[in-house]
Amino acid sequence: MGNRRTIRRFGKERRITKLISFILIFGGLLFGAGPYEILLFPHDARSLSLQNSVSAFDNPLLQNNPAALSKRSKGKTYSYFYLPGKIHFTGYQSVHKSNLGIRSTKISIMNYGAIIDGETEDKSDAFDILLETGFKKEYKNITSIGISGGYLFSSIVGYQSQLLFTNFGIRSRLLRKRLGVGMSLENIGFLLKSYTDVKEPIPALFRTAFYYEPRYIPLIINGDIVTYFGDGDSFYFSAGIELKPDNRLTLRLGSSSHRSGYLTGDFSSDVIAGFSGGVGFRFTNMTLDVGFMNLGPAGFVVGFSLMKKVN
Repeated sequence: MGNRRTIRRFGKERRITKLISFILIFGGLLFGAGPYEILLFPHDARSLSLQNSVSAFDNPLLQNNPAALSKRSKGKTYSYFYLPGKIHFTGYQSVHKSNLGIRSTKISIMNYGAIIDGETEDKSDAFDILLETGFKKEYKNITSIGISGGYLFSSIVGYQSQLLFTNFGIRSRLLRKRLGVGMSLENIGFLLKSYTDVKEPIPALFRTAFYYEPRYIPLIINGDIVTYFGDGDSFYFSAGIELKPDNRLTLRLGSSSHRSGYLTGDFSSDVIAGFSGGVGFRFTNMTLDVGFMNLGPAGFVVGFSLMKKVN
């Protein structure tokens, strides 16, 4: 009897490992890190459009480098993305002033939906819940520092993983704020609990970012270089441009070094594979951003963010 229980338990652990591996492989399609992809995933449509190259220019949301949090973004933002495989991302974030400076609090949920076990045909739910808060303090309107911390809860078929993490960042602006450079340490933390006996690594990284605004062109050029800590110390870079024909409209285009992984050899599909884009509409007390990312044969990520300003 004891041996049967051991065999059943071992078989169940093998199946849960396969389910976790499926999610990790899909996560690797986005930013190449695998586990705990929600820590790296864009949390608003502007970031999605620019493939996360948003870490130096003023960011209306807490994303990547907390020192880039914009002091002009007081309000509440709601985001929703639809990903291939019927995966849904939803997010809410609040930004306001405090005695510490600009402060933000957010909650993000990645719902992987029902996953069918190929061996037992059982349906299993999988989801991530991320809670994060942070602040940014600016000195002499040139250099700012920021720090954020958060908690991640992940569940797959009743198997849970939990972790705590923190991000540190600095950002300076020069040439009358037309040039900005930022650096940040992100996802520095530790596991409270792993899915199984195998502990998946947290995607800790070092990020260098810049932006540049040409003097006579309504254009913003953004770029991020990311180096992951751990085996191989892999890295990638992303870049994006924002064109503003007027104060109420912004057009965006982005890509990254991951683009080569989306190519299939078919010219008609490879032309746009790995690219992202979007548009932003600015109203009196509201901003609407729409974005997409082409994952090649895996499909498209599409989403929108709605920010309501608060005086």
